[in-house]
Amino acid sequence: MSRIKLVIAAAAFVLSLPAVAGAADRATVSRNQGASPSAFPNLSTIYVASGVRDNGGAINTGVATSFHCTNWTATTQQIRIVVRNFDGSITSNNTFFVLSLRTHTASTHGTVAYNEDAFLSTGTVIEQGSVVLMATSSNISCTASVVDASLVPPDGVDLHLIRFNEWPGSQE
Repeated sequence: MSRIKLVIAAAAFVLSLPAVAGAADRATVSRNQGASPSAFPNLSTIYVASGVRDNGGAINTGVATSFHCTNWTATTQQIRIVVRNFDGSITSNNTFFVLSLRTHTASTHGTVAYNEDAFLSTGTVIEQGSVVLMATSSNISCTASVVDASLVPPDGVDLHLIRFNEWPGSQE
């Protein structure tokens, strides 16, 4: 009798697998492929951080801050990176288009470690600076780090980005 129950339980388990996998696949498509991106009517703040630094050095020398933002939606989105110095003065205010599923890298000046898409404040000394990262969708994720611009792999300190307009269904 117990063998029959075991066979029935195993069969029920096997039959339930496609339904569970299908639900998981739909969740993955929704989140990773941007099936329903949360679009904003215009550029909205998604991250802020303190600790931006640049020594004003030449490309591939000194200290720079690098920002990486990935567009997880199925459509092209905009991001804006606004960098301020310790006194609140804006050193860079640039808007970029980021294609679907692409990562855009911008640094305050060129680094050996990254193949930047843009340079933000080349030749400008930034001490105790801050950044505001804006986007046209909440389905954009970003990281930031202060690095030694002359080294591969990058050696530096990650900045703590504070998230606004969280990714739908996530807890950050």
